[in-house]
Amino acid sequence: MAELTVLQEKLAVAWGLALAAATLTEKVDERTHDRKLLLELSRMRSDALETQSRCHGEAARLPVDVFEELRATAQRTRNHAGELSIIWLKSGTDAVGAWTFLAMGEAGEVAAWLAVTQLAEEAANRPLLELAHWALDVQRAHLESALAGTVALAAVERPLAVALH
Repeated sequence: MAELTVLQEKLAVAWGLALAAATLTEKVDERTHDRKLLLELSRMRSDALETQSRCHGEAARLPVDVFEELRATAQRTRNHAGELSIIWLKSGTDAVGAWTFLAMGEAGEVAAWLAVTQLAEEAANRPLLELAHWALDVQRAHLESALAGTVALAAVERPLAVALH
């Protein structure tokens, strides 16, 4: 088993969160009926797939044993995020709750890419720095979209109606 550097480990975490994001957007999609928000989820899913591809491309430049360890770490992160989504998005979770969880996931991705950005700068790793800057812009836009979606969905709720669980 290869040992990862701190930078490689943080890249693996960001990659794993991108893997989880594609699945999460599908689960949120199931609870969303607003057409504009469904289009936004589709865009976010497409961006997650692009992020996965770019992370894979960067990882593939590494020695095979390091690549395999990085990929395994990404899968573990994906699995952990998936477990959290199962707990949060249990039966009966409404659209507002689903978008709230999506916002938390997007905030986690922003944090992961901030860490990769900082570490790539310190390591003077230009390819990873370019990836991190690109991904950070994407994730910040996703976070804003998730927050706006939560507000839009809450705005159509009847605030004094009895909550159904």
